[in-house]
Amino acid sequence: MVYTRAAWRRATLAAIALMLGAAAIAPAKIDLVTLPGRDETELTIYNSQDLTLVRETRTLSFAKGKNEIQFSWANTLIDPTSLQIDFPSAKGLVVLDAVYPSNTSQLVVWNIEADEPTSAQAEITYFASGLSWSADYVVKANAAETEFSLQQFTTVRNNSGEDFNDAVTRVVVGEVNLVELIAELARRGINVGQEEASRMVLTDSVMEADRMDMRKSRAMNAPAPSIAGFSGMRMEAKEIVKKAVSEYFLFAVEGKEDIASGWGKELPNPTVTAIPFDLSYELDPRRYGDQVLKFYKLQNTEKHKLGKEPLPDGGYYVYSDDGRGGMRFEGNTSSKYVPVGEDIELNLGSDGLVLFEEKIQGDARGNFDFDSSGNVIGWDVTRTVTLEIKNSREREIPFKLTHYIDGDWEFAKVSDTGYERVDQTSVRWNLKVPASGTLKIEYDAVIHQGTRSKGIAPAPPAPMPRPRR
Repeated sequence: MVYTRAAWRRATLAAIALMLGAAAIAPAKIDLVTLPGRDETELTIYNSQDLTLVRETRTLSFAKGKNEIQFSWANTLIDPTSLQIDFPSAKGLVVLDAVYPSNTSQLVVWNIEADEPTSAQAEITYFASGLSWSADYVVKANAAETEFSLQQFTTVRNNSGEDFNDAVTRVVVGEVNLVELIAELARRGINVGQEEASRMVLTDSVMEADRMDMRKSRAMNAPAPSIAGFSGMRMEAKEIVKKAVSEYFLFAVEGKEDIASGWGKELPNPTVTAIPFDLSYELDPRRYGDQVLKFYKLQNTEKHKLGKEPLPDGGYYVYSDDGRGGMRFEGNTSSKYVPVGEDIELNLGSDGLVLFEEKIQGDARGNFDFDSSGNVIGWDVTRTVTLEIKNSREREIPFKLTHYIDGDWEFAKVSDTGYERVDQTSVRWNLKVPASGTLKIEYDAVIHQGTRSKGIAPAPPAPMPRPRR
């Protein structure tokens, strides 16, 4: 038996109001006065709404006739309008009503009628604020910087005022717009099986989920990672079940965790190894400034041993093998949410070992146009330039050079003809710079000025003065 349909609708509407910021949440501490300890707890955390769905089960004993169950949300960030109690597998139990005593604040009493003495598992669900999650990634490249390993760390933080012990934790990647989906999640759990679960699609707002056996794993109490490669840590990676649900993904962490109020807990995911990527050094002054930047580039696809689910936004801490048995810190960067099939571009900044210099050797004017009065109205400037790339690394590097020349121009001569004219003002080379060496590009560019520039018509001749009489 479940709470009445009308009451359920009222609770759902109240939950919608909460998601829109219209429901006030009283700060408090949960106190389940007459309830025994939880049998199971599930947390589903939606960062985009500061909303967590809590689903807990407890085994209750009932006497024949009317029974009272008290639930207090004092000192927590629980939304009381969303509270529900249900007995999904019990017969002979009816929820008569919910009473909020006038002389007691932040307390509800459920009145439940039992046909006979019995025990049954109650399912209590509610929304809470104050729980959040974030993702971070550790990237470790090989010495040649052709492949790297990737490990994601999911950190859950609890500021809800309530301790959750032995909780199955799920986090949502993407935006959630329909509270009906959340209501459905209140009725169903996602358990982690022996193998990664198949994808689950939500149609007509009904989740089609298989129940699988839980796999136990010990709780994690490791310290927060250090930036220096997480050295000295003994952390057990967690299997993550990832399920597609309409336009977002639900990630379920293997096993159960103790998530105390006021604390954060980091849960490492299994490492994906030997991911191929492209190394690129790039200079593009109008996009990145005047420094040479280093990039690791790939796609969220199966070709790169990814592509089964989107990657949550988060920070990336990047290291590479220094070739002497140690790891070199390459830099840290952040990336937005990466859908399946989209590009992943890790900007590692300047490493100081690849430098660029532009030298203007000189300008020469010529090819003048004159008006009828002998004034110069057009000319060409031939500019001689040297572009120099210095590579202090002990291996050849790829280099993408985007160079800008303003105005109407063309090359009169250029030492490296393997360029692409991107648009009117820019040209691009994809180069290979030798190890511990220097690469130079020299060119003469003719820049047309005034009437010599395309699209500018010569000025009409000045009228001839009339002869005097």
